[in-house]
Amino acid sequence: MRLTLAQLEAFLWAVDLGSVQAAARQLNLAQPTVSLRLRDLEAALGVELFERAGRGIRPTPAGLSLLARARTVRREIDRIRETPDPSPVSGSARVGIAEGVAMVCLAPLVNSLRRDYPQLRPEFTVATTSALEPELARHNLDLAVLVNPVGHPGVRLIPFGLQPNSFMAAPSWGLPAKVRPADLRDVPIVSNPPPSAMYRQTQDWFAAAGIEPARIDMCSSVTVSAHLIAAGVAVGVLPHKMVEKEIADGTLVVLATDPPVGDGRVYAAYRDGSENRAIDAILHSLRGVLSAMDYLVVA
Repeated sequence: MRLTLAQLEAFLWAVDLGSVQAAARQLNLAQPTVSLRLRDLEAALGVELFERAGRGIRPTPAGLSLLARARTVRREIDRIRETPDPSPVSGSARVGIAEGVAMVCLAPLVNSLRRDYPQLRPEFTVATTSALEPELARHNLDLAVLVNPVGHPGVRLIPFGLQPNSFMAAPSWGLPAKVRPADLRDVPIVSNPPPSAMYRQTQDWFAAAGIEPARIDMCSSVTVSAHLIAAGVAVGVLPHKMVEKEIADGTLVVLATDPPVGDGRVYAAYRDGSENRAIDAILHSLRGVLSAMDYLVVA
């Protein structure tokens, strides 16, 4: 039986999203179509790629073995798509960037675009993923860089890698070397409002121990949340790269937690059928900036 790129794409999304149903939504396909592609892929390879995990699925050892190679294929396809056209890229592009990523990467991205695509005019919007994702779906953005997006029908997500996150606190809290949910139950927590990635990560961490935090204060800005945490007002989840200086100078302490806090999954996103040379140019520059800065861990 023939192995196809469509089968590999269905496999990768099923792994990334943890269910066939979610993969079908992302691919804008009927669930039986995605299930058939996965069965055909298993038949072509002669192995079982998934096993049940609660209400979802997870890769078998054979599936994990295929995963790295399938991601390599996808990266090569993306690189082929992004091969630059010799004619200048021009025009405008509305680009949304999740705030934690923008704090670290926006300045070098602007410099890269000015150098390589001087006739391109990007218009940047910086906000949380929960604010940017609906704007992309409503056609108010052409491209967005998102962390742990929910996913919308008709929006293509391109995985970039993992953004390491941790609970962080000012040294004055005097927390134990290994912090568990019970240790933070009565400590004020700061988070972006729901349904933000920060809020979901915070709630999931406490829920893993069956604990409800006594107080979560909401702040719409990741940057201001980091300021509040460094000031000793609260404890919260932050991306490492955004606060490297504060970690290095001891203003913030990275808490070793049990269970660990899940890393953020970073995606570029655009609507199906909206691909153009401006989007390709921005994706090309963004990959270069993230790689040069060693911003992400490869998923």
